[in-house]
Amino acid sequence: MKRFAAAFCALNIALVFPAALYPQQAAEGSRFRVEIQPGADKRPACTLTNLSGKPLWAVVFEVSSSAQPARKSEKRVWDALLEGHLPIEPGAGLSRPLSEFAFFPLPDKIKVIAAVWTDGETFGAPASADLILNVRAARAAEYEDAAVLLQQGLSRNWTRDQYEQAFRDKPDNGAVYTVRTALSATLQAAQTPQEFTHTMQFLLTNFQQLSKQLRKVKPI
Repeated sequence: MKRFAAAFCALNIALVFPAALYPQQAAEGSRFRVEIQPGADKRPACTLTNLSGKPLWAVVFEVSSSAQPARKSEKRVWDALLEGHLPIEPGAGLSRPLSEFAFFPLPDKIKVIAAVWTDGETFGAPASADLILNVRAARAAEYEDAAVLLQQGLSRNWTRDQYEQAFRDKPDNGAVYTVRTALSATLQAAQTPQEFTHTMQFLLTNFQQLSKQLRKVKPI
């Protein structure tokens, strides 16, 4: 069970911060520094530095490339809550390879257009800040869908094969991947029926807790 507990440790740590977001709007955007520079592996990377005086939960990036004829731009959300990281502390930074932005050609213009701090303050237009909530709601739905199947399996005392069949054709999201990985690990560990049931119950409980926390994050 230690391997499964470790898989949720970072997320559970991130969920202890206040859940009520959006009580007021930040007036300016000078609380961030965004730089494009070579990463540790020589690939171009984007580095975001939190210049504010408090931890930063999530941001919405607007990315574009000067090589794009129509100067098309797209929005990308980075959320510590969803990635299992602690918020970005004041003065600290986050670095991501440009390739992770899934934008072609590689972006050479990146700016923060919305953000949420751990005390609930926001920056940016409501429509942009709402992107963070929308992504969290989608992730909560994934946990809830997986939890329904896990609860069904526990109620009907499914075998490992039955769980595998139930999750075989499900979308490859984080919750489904976690269950598939757990099923593979329980087979390799040759768990007893009691141990296997305990593992499935562990996943169900964590999915329920995670979805509940994500659903608590609503605008005021």
